[in-house]
Amino acid sequence: MIEATPIRFFENKPSRLSADGKLTDSFGRKLTYMRISVTDRCNMRCDYCRPSADAYKAEPHAHILQYEEIERIVRIAADMGVSKLRITGGEPLVRRDLPVLISKLAGIPGISDLSMTTNATLLAKYAEDLADAGLNRINISLDSLNALRFRRLTGGELAPVVAGIKAARAAGMTPIKLNTVLMRGINAGGEQCEVAELIDFAMSQDATIRFIELMPMKQGMYWEEHYISIDDVLQREDVRSRVDVNAPLVTGNTAARYLPLKSGAGEVGFIMPMSERFCEGCNRLRLTSDGGLRSCLPADDQLNLRDLIRQGGNDNDIRSLFLRSALIKPEIGIYDFTADSEKRSMIHIGG
Repeated sequence: MIEATPIRFFENKPSRLSADGKLTDSFGRKLTYMRISVTDRCNMRCDYCRPSADAYKAEPHAHILQYEEIERIVRIAADMGVSKLRITGGEPLVRRDLPVLISKLAGIPGISDLSMTTNATLLAKYAEDLADAGLNRINISLDSLNALRFRRLTGGELAPVVAGIKAARAAGMTPIKLNTVLMRGINAGGEQCEVAELIDFAMSQDATIRFIELMPMKQGMYWEEHYISIDDVLQREDVRSRVDVNAPLVTGNTAARYLPLKSGAGEVGFIMPMSERFCEGCNRLRLTSDGGLRSCLPADDQLNLRDLIRQGGNDNDIRSLFLRSALIKPEIGIYDFTADSEKRSMIHIGG
């Protein structure tokens, strides 16, 4: 079992705007990236994200932020130094008229990068509209290339996802990144491991694939049974024949670490929230679909923007809430989804 690192708060070092105008937390990290969940509904039921049917309850529509509310929040966030946005869900494309929101956000001064994470089942229908609205890039969840295994993992069909990948490329939303959550006994480890096959598929689509360690972020999931580390995956011969594991890991402005392909045709990303923490470089805020502002994925210390806005809060009130959120951002997040911790599942937070 992976041991959690103790959390620390330095309340005597308040959050602030830095000299260059960027929102900065107690540990000197500039918070320039916000992930915005537009819905907690999804047309799939991925094993690692959504609780069982008897435990899952979507928020009433009246609780979900309206597009105008999201736009107002982002305008203030941009004024405080947020420049990068990612639209998430649930599945964001089940939200009606999503290109309308994309167009609003793309036009906000200071926003230089606007992307989205999707399961791609509806992407073939909306790719051109999203690109025309100003969406720059897209990340697509792809946990298996085996149709039966894909259905077991997600409850959905593989063919629409592949069609969505092709539609995104045709619409110019590149570079495309494919995200695979690794699960021992399902798509990683043993004879059923699909890592090498997924690398080959990504290359064929001119996409970059990123492998993500499983996190305990869902009620009722047997996390320890299915967890496998990136290091274990990199020991496989079929992976080592494709990836230059002796090259130095390249880090960028994201949580991913990258290794080059031996073919020279690209690189493979690895996100290791459990085995190699990247909290020291975390620049993220999260806005949940029901208006919660979170400064740490596994920490449930979120602040309520929705009620503040609907009760008449002004822009300075919203700015103050951003400052408070930065203040309570921990140095290190703890992934310990237990009956005692009562954490929200990933579908309610935003992927």
